[in-house]
Amino acid sequence: MTFETLMKTINNYGEAGLVDLNTLTALLNNAFGDWLASQGISRVDMVAPRYLWFTVQGELKQTHAVPGIKLYDRFFVVDRREIHENPKAIADALTYYSSDGDGAYVWIVPDGYMAALTPAEQGWEAHGGGYFSHESICISNTADRGTCCLLEVLYEDPALKNVSCEFEVPAHRSVHYRLDMLKTENGDPLIAKDAPVSYKITSRDTRVVVQGSRILTSGENSTFASFGTVMAWCPQ
Repeated sequence: MTFETLMKTINNYGEAGLVDLNTLTALLNNAFGDWLASQGISRVDMVAPRYLWFTVQGELKQTHAVPGIKLYDRFFVVDRREIHENPKAIADALTYYSSDGDGAYVWIVPDGYMAALTPAEQGWEAHGGGYFSHESICISNTADRGTCCLLEVLYEDPALKNVSCEFEVPAHRSVHYRLDMLKTENGDPLIAKDAPVSYKITSRDTRVVVQGSRILTSGENSTFASFGTVMAWCPQ
């Protein structure tokens, strides 16, 4: 898939006698929406028979002259006549925008539960004798800038007070948190054991992708273990 294919398709629609710009816009986004998203474009609009509007998932890093294209913050306008012989100019225009990253700004893991370790398991873990029951949250940031994420722990039991913490996720990096290792300012475990919870992760500055996982173990040296992993849910 290339921008040349996109431009040829627009020409084919025109040759077929399609003149309604709204219909053409819908057809283009239905046919190429997934591929456009992979290029950092959220949608394309036919604003006139001659002009295309590309909405970009990122900010304009620098003003630059691109023949046949006018660059603006978070969108650019293409003159089809001027780039007819050089559709690659659209890809060149995208290089002047930063990336907002993949995923979404808000994620939720509805099912959370950390089983408490038995006294024997606590002793085995203290001596490095296994990998014991816990949950983890993994966050991937593919954007060109770092972000701050807020983790909110939502308890089922109304007697327990919801807790939260913040952490940084650098650009083009991932972070992995064992939730049983998170501590309060007093050094106590942040999240209660044996308590059903849900987790909400909100990214302040960029889109991110979130995954939750759980491992349940028993026996010395973790002789039995079950592992589960699930992608978090996002509202988009």
